Amino acid sequence: MRFTPKDIEVVRNGLSFLTFLERQILIYRFWEERTIEDIAEILEMYWDEVDSYIEDSLKSLRKYCLEHPSFSLGVFMEAA
Repeated sequence: MRFTPKDIEVVRNGLSFLTFLERQILIYRFWEERTIEDIAEILEMYWDEVDSYIEDSLKSLRKYCLEHPSFSLGVFMEAA
């Protein structure tokens, strides 16, 4: 499964609708591959708050992508 350039553009646009904190948490978690506990410590939050931010942010991003007609990976993301 590969992202097309258009898919990447859709994801980037979707990220712009998230708050700075939501984007930062996703960057820590998925780009820097930090644990939820590490992120909580860095941001001085409880781990369950971080976990909720991740879940809610991914849900919002997934919804945005699936509603975008040019997103080609919709079939794969619906099951997630």
